[in-house]
Amino acid sequence: MTVVKGRTSPDEQKAYQDGAYRHGYAGSVAIPRVDLWIAAFLGLRRQDSAVGGVADPSSLGMSPVFAFLCSCALVVAALAANASRLGEGWAVPTFYCAIAVIVLPAAARIIHPRASRLERLALIVIVTSALFVVRVIRAPVAFIDHDEFLHWATVNDILEAGRLFLPNPLLPVSPLYPGLELITSALVNLSGLSVFAAGLIVLATARMMLMLALFLLFEKITDSARIASIACLIYMGSSTFLLFDVHYSYESLAIPMLAAVLLASESQRMEPSDAAGWPTVVATVVLILALAATHHLTSYFCTALLCGTAVMECLRQGASAMQKRRAILLASIAVIAPVAWSRIVGNPTGSYILPVLEGGIHEVAQLVSSSTSTRKLFVSDTGALAPAWQRYLTMAGVALICLGLLTGFLRSLVFNGQHRNASILWPPTRWRLWRSSLLQILVLVTLAYPVSIIFRLTRSGWEIGNRIGSLSFLGVAIVVAVAVAAFWHGTSRGWLRATALAAAATTVLIAGVISSEGPRILVPAGYEVSADSSSIEPMGISAARWTRRWLGGQHFAADRINRLLLSTYGRQRVSTTLESGQDTSMAITAADLGPMERKLLIDSGVGFVMVDLRLTTGLPGVGVYFDGGAQDRNHTVPLQSSSLLKFNSEPDVDRTFDNGFMVIFDVGRLGKALQPAVPRKRTGEPVQSLERTDGDLQ
Repeated sequence: MTVVKGRTSPDEQKAYQDGAYRHGYAGSVAIPRVDLWIAAFLGLRRQDSAVGGVADPSSLGMSPVFAFLCSCALVVAALAANASRLGEGWAVPTFYCAIAVIVLPAAARIIHPRASRLERLALIVIVTSALFVVRVIRAPVAFIDHDEFLHWATVNDILEAGRLFLPNPLLPVSPLYPGLELITSALVNLSGLSVFAAGLIVLATARMMLMLALFLLFEKITDSARIASIACLIYMGSSTFLLFDVHYSYESLAIPMLAAVLLASESQRMEPSDAAGWPTVVATVVLILALAATHHLTSYFCTALLCGTAVMECLRQGASAMQKRRAILLASIAVIAPVAWSRIVGNPTGSYILPVLEGGIHEVAQLVSSSTSTRKLFVSDTGALAPAWQRYLTMAGVALICLGLLTGFLRSLVFNGQHRNASILWPPTRWRLWRSSLLQILVLVTLAYPVSIIFRLTRSGWEIGNRIGSLSFLGVAIVVAVAVAAFWHGTSRGWLRATALAAAATTVLIAGVISSEGPRILVPAGYEVSADSSSIEPMGISAARWTRRWLGGQHFAADRINRLLLSTYGRQRVSTTLESGQDTSMAITAADLGPMERKLLIDSGVGFVMVDLRLTTGLPGVGVYFDGGAQDRNHTVPLQSSSLLKFNSEPDVDRTFDNGFMVIFDVGRLGKALQPAVPRKRTGEPVQSLERTDGDLQ
């Protein structure tokens, strides 16, 4: 008879015996009470990872009521977005509250065990749709975010030229992965819609496909609709979910395709007969090939997941020979597809990704070695401190995710065991007994989440951490969901615990949005200097359209924001360091137009320079005015207007356009023999000039 010393109840002793001595161990072992508590907290025993079933019949339940609540919250969000354009201070907090109202009631119902599978699926669809409408409310008539302009330019090239792989100086890698642009251009040609309207349709379809695929995938690997729905809810807490992954960017389509690949891969593994799974294998291969032509990083991540799954499948006891062959086949194709596509299109992703990765790793090493951060938390590049409520919510969201991972990591491995009453953690003979190899890999993927937090503490590595975090959330979602369903809530029928957990899930979602967007989630009342979406306004758009009408296609040098507008609204060619390696910002911001500056403009082939005098009114909101070179990142004071207007005093430079703030200089005659100026033929509207001679902006 086993003796457990200490003040433990008979139920606790029986639970310990069931979990630790089921395999025939004998003898007397002294176990302090704290060990039982730790084992229960971490989920080391099978009974601590049990998930209660659902007795209610399949029905829509309360989902119509939650749909009405979401519609009311969307009205509030629209009012807040309009108030932000009027400069009201309450707009941003109200907008975040509207998002919380969309998520909180539905989350409480999803977490509660009484909800049926159909109701859970309906709630996921309702919340997903409402959150996409939030994205539309934020930008209802046009693209406003930085990455959207990069891919909009590629779509315009495809529509105008009727062929692929035309150079895009804003993002040279974009034309080489045209999956999103191909679908959009096809929809534009078939329907006659604008690129913006067609893009919204594609993004909405991709977002719905993502959540449905994730629900079905999580349900397959856990055999629980409750865990699947909670995992979808937790996945919405990714910092990229609400806005970044519905920007018009290739990742917004690639992530849903990744979910579809994983779902198809897991579906073929669970086919009852070996012959029945081959059509699904073919569909999976097609999706892998399409993903390889859509987004490089997501394709690489898919390769890592499928290769890891193949290794786990070969190690898993009970896997048939056919299951192993299929897993190896899919992993091999996942490796070959992106490499082959890279060879075909001449992929420059190495030169594009490696510098960013090296810079981030270098800053992380400095952070670890010197215990100092190159980036101040919650402080923008302009020195503005985020409101206290945003700082506290962000830290609370990260803490809640870490707590969920702590209680769900081992619990998920135990839950994945093949036998109902046997842990896969002990004894070692059961380490290879698991139901889903993909679930094992997703649990291990959560180890990347702390790494993403470290990268976020640095300036250069912030974007790396943001991307790693969004991909690692595929594992974070399922691990935290197991912890919520099996430990934090369990089979409780009360609403208090479900509501508290729903509030925690809502906090995670709001924290993710704040860490990604912060105060700039809404369009402000006025122009902000080099702040991406907060810098897109009618004056810049009008100037870009003017160039298309009166100048035709020219080669421009401009700042970060105006080069986006010139490339899309103006259809001009813009100079970037990504394309030519020439940093024309040095010539624009220099105090004088000396020989070096002249040579830089001549070598880069620039014919026109656009200067925006609004850049002299403040520091850049995103940290850079232009391309982000070493000089561009060292600004401690705003640019000087005298430097931007130095072209006025050059005899071989003409001032072509001036609207009071934005000036276009014709520098096409630089380097050529100075000749008497010949009056140009009048081709349109008269040039507006303020007759500035001293270079000061009043």
